[in-house]
Amino acid sequence: MNADMSPGRRPGTRAGIASFGRVLVIRLGPGEDVLPAMERLLLDARISAGVIVSGVASLRHASVRNIVRFPERWPIEPDMRTQTTVAGPLEILSMQGNVAPTPDGDPFIHCHVEFSIGAPPAETYGGHLIEDTIVATTCEIAIAELRGSDVRRVHDPETQTLELDVDPRLATD
Repeated sequence: MNADMSPGRRPGTRAGIASFGRVLVIRLGPGEDVLPAMERLLLDARISAGVIVSGVASLRHASVRNIVRFPERWPIEPDMRTQTTVAGPLEILSMQGNVAPTPDGDPFIHCHVEFSIGAPPAETYGGHLIEDTIVATTCEIAIAELRGSDVRRVHDPETQTLELDVDPRLATD
């Protein structure tokens, strides 16, 4: 196998080392829209890059986005995605993702959630968290700041979208 095609060496693969800094601990109250509230609090805390390490909540309803098909050529277009809003009451079972600035310096939150409907049959749903995910009683989130590397979103020439990048990068030789 060609060394350039071995695991961890394919074009577009990037990796670097960062350290955890401060941890932003958030409690969102009833009626808050989770994604815009996270963005506002990250700006207030002056955290531009981080990792969403924990998130639990009760929700009135949740809105997520998922891919329904991949394109023959990048990028993924809007008609290749679906947006779903699920009525509550709901419980977030898991929340994870990352935060990195766009080329314009705006925060970009890439967050996935999994949540359940409390009534039988206790179905679960998940996807990319989008706006219009509304807190019922509480939403508790911890976001660890990344330090020691420049973590950011950059335009990827292959996927034609903003992808995570880090500098300095690990050597690939």
